[in-house]
Amino acid sequence: MQSQSLQGAQELLCINAEKVYDWVILQASVNQTVLAAAFDVLPIDPCAATVSGLSTRCFLVDENGDPLPTNAEVDVVEVGEREDRTFVIDGALVTLQRITFIKTLSLVVEFSGFDGTTPFVEQTSPITIEIPETIFLCAPTGTRLVVRISDVDCNVAVNCTEETLTSVDIVLNLCQSIQSVADVTLELVADFCEPRDILIEQCPNPTIPPQCPVLFPGNGDNGNGNG
Repeated sequence: MQSQSLQGAQELLCINAEKVYDWVILQASVNQTVLAAAFDVLPIDPCAATVSGLSTRCFLVDENGDPLPTNAEVDVVEVGEREDRTFVIDGALVTLQRITFIKTLSLVVEFSGFDGTTPFVEQTSPITIEIPETIFLCAPTGTRLVVRISDVDCNVAVNCTEETLTSVDIVLNLCQSIQSVADVTLELVADFCEPRDILIEQCPNPTIPPQCPVLFPGNGDNGNGNG
C-alpha cells in the first residue's frame, strides 16, 4: 500500500461514544452510627485511658482501600422499575423517569494521638455504607445510571463505654454527579490526526571564551616598541 500524508484529509467517520441524556448535581447527607463490631479490632483502643490528644477523620476508599479519587464512579443498583412521570417545564409537558437506586460506598475512619508517650495512627477496616436515593431524570429504556462523587465532607465522633470504643457517629455530606447515558454510534466528518514531531534536544555549538584584545595580542608588536 502506498504511504501518503493524511494532513488535511477528511472522511465520513463512525465513532462509538457515550451520549448523555440527562445530568444533575445532587447533594446527599448521611448520619449513621456504626458499631465497633462492624470493623476489625484496632491495635490501640482510642477510648483507652492511656490515649491522649485523640484526633479522628474519615474518608471514602475504593475497592483496594485507597482514598477515592475526585470524580470517581461508584457502584449503584436500581431498585424496582423506572416509573414515567409527567412534568410541566417552561410551559411544555415533559416525561421523566422516577429512578430509585442504592449507592454503596466504603469508608475508613482514622484515629491518631498518643498512647502514653508514643504517637500512633491507625485505621479501621473499610466500613460499607448504603445510601438509598430517588431522582427524576430523562432516562428512557436502554439508558444506564453513572454516579460520580465530586466532593466529600466527612466528620466522625467517637462513642466510648468504660474506656472501650463501642461505636462511631459518621456525618457524610456528598456532592454527586448523576447522569443517564447510553452507548451510541455517531456519524461525522472530521480531519485525520497526525503524530506531532518528536522533540530533540540538540547539542549547542562550542563556545569560545572571551578574549582581552587590548592586552593580548595587542597591536602586533608584542609590547616591543622602537627607540
